[in-house]
Amino acid sequence: MNERSNSRSYSISSAQINNISTDDSLPVIRSESTSSLVKHHGNLTVLTGTVFIIGEVAGGGILSLPHAVSGAGWFGVPLIALCCANAGFAGICLAKAWLILEERYPEYRSGLTRKPFSTIGYRAFGNWGSAIVSISMNFTRFGTGVVFLILTSQLLQQVMSHVNKVQELGICSWVPIVGVSLTPFMWLGSPADFWPAAYTAMLSTILGSILLLADIGLQAKDRVSSANYPMPTFVSFFKAFGNILFAFGGASAFPNFQNDMKEKDKFPKAVIYGFIGLLLLYIPVSGGGYGVFGDQTAENIVQNLPQSALTTVIDCFFLVHCYTAFLIIVNPVLLELEDMLKIPKIFNWKRCVFRTALMAAMIFTGLSVPSFGPILDLLGGTTITLMAFVLPPAFYLKLCRADPNGEFKARHVPLYTKIILAEIAIVGIFGGAASTYSSITWFADPESHMEPACYAGRSAKTYFINN
Repeated sequence: MNERSNSRSYSISSAQINNISTDDSLPVIRSESTSSLVKHHGNLTVLTGTVFIIGEVAGGGILSLPHAVSGAGWFGVPLIALCCANAGFAGICLAKAWLILEERYPEYRSGLTRKPFSTIGYRAFGNWGSAIVSISMNFTRFGTGVVFLILTSQLLQQVMSHVNKVQELGICSWVPIVGVSLTPFMWLGSPADFWPAAYTAMLSTILGSILLLADIGLQAKDRVSSANYPMPTFVSFFKAFGNILFAFGGASAFPNFQNDMKEKDKFPKAVIYGFIGLLLLYIPVSGGGYGVFGDQTAENIVQNLPQSALTTVIDCFFLVHCYTAFLIIVNPVLLELEDMLKIPKIFNWKRCVFRTALMAAMIFTGLSVPSFGPILDLLGGTTITLMAFVLPPAFYLKLCRADPNGEFKARHVPLYTKIILAEIAIVGIFGGAASTYSSITWFADPESHMEPACYAGRSAKTYFINN
């Protein structure tokens, strides 16, 4: 892709400036008004941008991907590589789409935009483009937050299983405990305010993955000989496809990261480095986990490992990751909704009340569906597919076209780039639709053994105590 942006050499016409000045009247759902933009200078570098990408995307995905491969069979390993390449390329296009906006609308160069993905959607397709992004991102981030809330609770339950007074607490008890402990940290502002969380998330993921691979290797001698590798069914394959799509579904946060960078035109490099890092983490763990445990691979690969000091250390590393990554994951939806509700961008009581209420909703959802697999598969096939694989190519190609009013010239997009973007969108649409169908079929199957809600048919004792 050789259509490099250069905002400094771009000239702004008086017509464009006049057009910009009327932004205050535009609907709030598409983007914040330009008069409300806060002067902002990012402090993220390519390195910290890469760290944010790995820290935000990995963790939950790396623990669930071995189970996804067990549903897709060995076809799942190359499918992970394909989805990684597609998501990375789409992420680069999304980054370049934002650079186009900065060229055309100078207020975006120095103003802090709370919802840049929605702004890209508005500039590409108008109000409906922004509305699709807003609805999809809010649904996705809320659901992903619930997934991480449940996963964190599982890991904490395993870590605390040897502590006398809490060892018998069930998952339904840990979900609200984890939620309450995370709430104060949700009150922080944008990604730039909690960059240490990104470094912590990435470092804990890498160390946890290395130890996880070592522990899986220790189990290979006793488990490989008895492992089964059946051919996948249509439902199992595409349900796994949704799981894999989920593992690369962090694109909705990328414009926020880019908005906090010192040099925003270098964010595509962070995307490339970040996805190379993700692939190096995902392939060994997913392939190794399935190779050792076969079709008995658990929803969370750590649950296949016998209790030991090493397993506890692994749990602790991924627990740290989930705690810190949760903050990065939910932040974009918080900023989006707060802008719609006109909550001030500075720290204030309204922010605290709103974010606490949203956490309460996540806790209730986690208690309603105390197993993260069904949520993960459904999100992967629907909104995550839309936001990571379909919308970025569509927005980028639309923004590269000439403006109907003649204000902006067309940008040249090579034919091979158009072919790749079409492939990404087609694979995303087909795979997402099939995955959604498979997930709904699984939900409707009375033999699917879906975990019941914590408050459904449970006594007060079994709600708190692990059965």
